[in-house]
Amino acid sequence: MKTKRILRYISSFMLIGVLISCGDALEEEVFSSLGPSNFYNSADDAEALLNGVYAISQGDDFFNLVKDYLTLDEMTTDIMIARRGAINAHTQPMEDFVWSANHPYLQDFWNRFYIAIYRANIVIDEVPKIDMNEDRKEQIVAEARFLRAFNYYQLYNFFGPVPLVLTSNTSVKDRPARATEQEMRSFFEQEFSELGDSLPPAQSEYGRATSGAALGYLTKFYLNTKQWPLAAEAAMDVIDSGVHFLFQGERSELFALENEGHSEFIFVAPFPENVQEGGNNYISFAAPPGYQFQFPPKRIFSAHLKIRSEFLELFSAEDERLNAFLFEYVDQAGDLITLGEDDVRSFKYKEDPNGIAQFSGNDFPYLRYADILLSRAEALNEIEGPNEESINLMNQVRQVAGLENLTLNDFSSKERLRNFILDERGREFHTEALRRQDLIRHGKFIEYALDRGKPAAPYQVVFPIPQSEIDKNSNLEQNEGY
Repeated sequence: MKTKRILRYISSFMLIGVLISCGDALEEEVFSSLGPSNFYNSADDAEALLNGVYAISQGDDFFNLVKDYLTLDEMTTDIMIARRGAINAHTQPMEDFVWSANHPYLQDFWNRFYIAIYRANIVIDEVPKIDMNEDRKEQIVAEARFLRAFNYYQLYNFFGPVPLVLTSNTSVKDRPARATEQEMRSFFEQEFSELGDSLPPAQSEYGRATSGAALGYLTKFYLNTKQWPLAAEAAMDVIDSGVHFLFQGERSELFALENEGHSEFIFVAPFPENVQEGGNNYISFAAPPGYQFQFPPKRIFSAHLKIRSEFLELFSAEDERLNAFLFEYVDQAGDLITLGEDDVRSFKYKEDPNGIAQFSGNDFPYLRYADILLSRAEALNEIEGPNEESINLMNQVRQVAGLENLTLNDFSSKERLRNFILDERGREFHTEALRRQDLIRHGKFIEYALDRGKPAAPYQVVFPIPQSEIDKNSNLEQNEGY
C-alpha cells in the first residue's frame, strides 16, 4: 500500500495543522502545546505522528509538488520552460533570473519544509516517552530523524544555511539565526551516517525511509559539497548493500505505474491512485493543446511545461530515453501535429489509466539507484581522473538505455569525462528536479544562464530567504545580493 493513501486521514495532524500558519511556520505561540503526556500516550499515537511527517514531507493536497520543484530546479536551467497560463507570472521570473525574495514559491517551500521539520521534532521529542514496543519506537524516531534531515537538505539546496531548529519546544519569543556552513554540514553528516546504520534496508510499506535512502542522501551531500572520497565511499555502501538494482525494461517505461516500487527507486513521493484530488498533476501541464489521452477523462491545463530543443541535442538517436519525450501527436481533429522549436514535451511520467481529470498516481522520484552509480563515477573521476570503474558505472546506466559501452580511451582528460558525466546526468534525470544542483556543482549554472541571454549573477546559486521571514526575524540575515 502506498504510504500516501493513508496519510491524508491522520486526524492528529489535522489538529496540529490548525496551529501552524502557512505564512508563520517559525512564529507560533508554543509549538509544544499539543505535546502533553495525556495526548501522546499510545503506539497508535506514535504511528499517527510519524505518518503526519511523511504526509507533509512527500507532498500533500495544498502543495503543488511537481510543478514547484520543476520551476525552481529545471526552469532555471537548460532543460525546461513554461508558457501561458496563470502560473507563468511565477515561472517566468525564475526562467529569466529576475526572481525576488517575495516570490510565492520560495515562501511555499520554506513553510512546507519547516512545518515538516516541526512535525518531525514532535516525533523525536515525544515518542520516546510512549510505552510501546522498543524496537518499533526506535525505528519511528529514526524515520522522523531522516525526514527532518531530508527537509533540511531541501532547504540547504535552495537557500544555503538556515536556522537549525532541533526541538519542538520553541515559542514566539525565539528568533533563531542561521546556522553556520559548518554546523549544517556536521548535521547532515551525522544524521545521514547514523541513520544509514539504524534504518532498515527495506520497508514493508512503500515510500518509507530506509538505510539506502539515508546513505544515498549522504552520497548526494558529499557530492554536492565536493567531498569526493567520502561521496565515493558512501555510494559504494549503497551499491554493496545489494538492495537496489537498475530497471532492466525499456528505459522510458521505468516511470509507468506498473513499475512503481522497483528497487531502482530509493526514495520517492508516492502519489495516490484513483483519486479526484491530491494526485500528481504533471501530465496536465505537459500535454499539448488537443492532445488525445489514451485513458480519458483527463484535463489539459492552459499552462504548458516544455523542453528546450537545445537540451534534446544531448541525446543520440538510439537512446531509449528519447522515448520519454512527445515529439508529435494526432490531435482531436485528426491532424498530425509536430512539435517545433522549444515545444517538445517530457512524458516521463506515463499516463495513469485510472487517473481522473488532472490527477494521476505517478510517483515523483527524489532519489534513484542510477544517481548513486553516476555519483560514484563522478567522484572517482574527480579523485583520479578517467578510470575503468567510472566508465563501468556509466556503462551500467547506458546499457539499460540501449546504448553501446564507452571505453576508457574515449576520455583523454578529467575535464572531458566530467563534462560527459554532467551530460549523462541530464539525459538520465531530466524532469526529476536535479539539474540545478548538478550545474551548480559543475560551475555551469550561471554560465549556462548567461549563454541563454539571462542576466544571471554569481550570487544566484542560492535563492533569497523569503522576505516575510526576514521581516519577522531580526536575527535572520538575507543571502548576499538580495
